[in-house]
Amino acid sequence: MHAAIKTLTLNEPFRIAHGTSATRQVLRISEGQHTTEAPFVPYYGEDPQLTLAILNQAVLPEQLPRTAALALNLLRHDIIGHATSKPLAAHARAKLGAPLHSSPPPGCRSFSIPDDLDVFAEKIRLISKQFRVLKLKLGSGDLSLDLATVSVARHTAPHAELLLDVNGGWELSEAALMITKLADYRPALIEQPIHHRHGVEAWEELRASLPGNAPPIFADESVQTGADIPALADFIDGVNIKLLKCGSFDAAIVMIATAREHSLQILLGCMIETSLGTTAAAHLAPWADWIDLDGHFYLSNDDFTGIEYDASGTLLMPDRPGIGAIPR
Repeated sequence: MHAAIKTLTLNEPFRIAHGTSATRQVLRISEGQHTTEAPFVPYYGEDPQLTLAILNQAVLPEQLPRTAALALNLLRHDIIGHATSKPLAAHARAKLGAPLHSSPPPGCRSFSIPDDLDVFAEKIRLISKQFRVLKLKLGSGDLSLDLATVSVARHTAPHAELLLDVNGGWELSEAALMITKLADYRPALIEQPIHHRHGVEAWEELRASLPGNAPPIFADESVQTGADIPALADFIDGVNIKLLKCGSFDAAIVMIATAREHSLQILLGCMIETSLGTTAAAHLAPWADWIDLDGHFYLSNDDFTGIEYDASGTLLMPDRPGIGAIPR
């Protein structure tokens, strides 16, 4: 087994409530012809070099950093998939049963918090020709900019489904007011409006302050694994599920099953990662209500090919065993 760190270069800086990135790093683990990937995300605080040092130990510890745990889990699944000539989705189907939908949800494209609203509007105009689901990053620290961002997007793409992702960037005292104002722009959902440092009580308070016709509210950072769902289920409408948050493909399956048990919608997401990472996650798309699997679009050095989207933004899976992504 060989482990290495790859630095990803973004086409342009990507800004969310947590900060701005021009580069990201991913962990790559290889064994024979099999390679898997897990992203390092700044706000999780994992040290890439320390992770490498742990993986280079003669005996691995029981508790691994989440990046290492995910990459190793995907490596095992990729090896099994090739040995059985089955894709990762076959493992998900064995655990979750048949998908709820006959086809995967429509593809989505995400947009960084804008610096220039005119440039932002042009990006919306061009991308909405292909994708009818657009995810807007909010939580800029300037509530008027957040409102203007949604207004520009809605007027530029009047028929698009808008997913509003705050990344915990609003104070609890601001969130109910912003959600009420943004309802006029018909968002399909509003994700993580308050910071994950707030506990269940804050989510309960937020829900109590919202009108009954408020847009669906999804939790992201506040729900890391399936074990976090039951406490929040009465106060949210859906959850964002990401492989890195869960720590494994198997844990993501458990999270999907738990969300369904609590009648919650599912948004399947990703981090900024290459097509190797987004393709692994995409095997769970048939069991999601929404997908946000476009992290590879923001890279100038994506060295794998895997999932694609057709002219209407429909997700196309590779017809190969295991993860299905291959080096370019």
